[in-house]
Order: sequence, then C-alpha cells, then structure tokens
Amino acid sequence: MKKRSFQNGGEDIAIMTVRDVANYLRLSEAKVYRLAKEGGVPSFRLGKSWRFRRDLLDEWTKKESQPIPDPAS
Repeated sequence: MKKRSFQNGGEDIAIMTVRDVANYLRLSEAKVYRLAKEGGVPSFRLGKSWRFRRDLLDEWTKKESQPIPDPAS
C-alpha cells in the first residue's frame, strides 16, 4: 500500500489513494469512489483525485462498527 505522510503539529498523518483505501477496507475501487462522492467516507479532493486520511478512516470504521441500539429497549 502506497501512502504519503506529512507532519501536522508533530503528528504523522498518512494520506491514502483510492487504491490504498480499497485494499485497506477490502472494497472495490468503484465502491470507494462512490462512498467518497456521496460523502459516506471521510475524504477530500486534490484536483481531480480523491485522497483519504488514514486516521480519519480508522475513526470512521470504529464509529460505523458500533452496535446499533435497539429502539425497543
């Protein structure tokens, strides 16, 4: 997985491409594009390319994997 990183106040943040994210999340690249375009996954555009911060993807996957509360309880 190719990833770029930059320093943000001493914090190392990995920047991932669509291909990186597809491999990381085990999704197709088409699904990653669709999620990014619909705002379903944290992402941003650099020109015509989508980019993703790994730390935000990790937070998003943790949030998305939380159990859904039962409304009957």
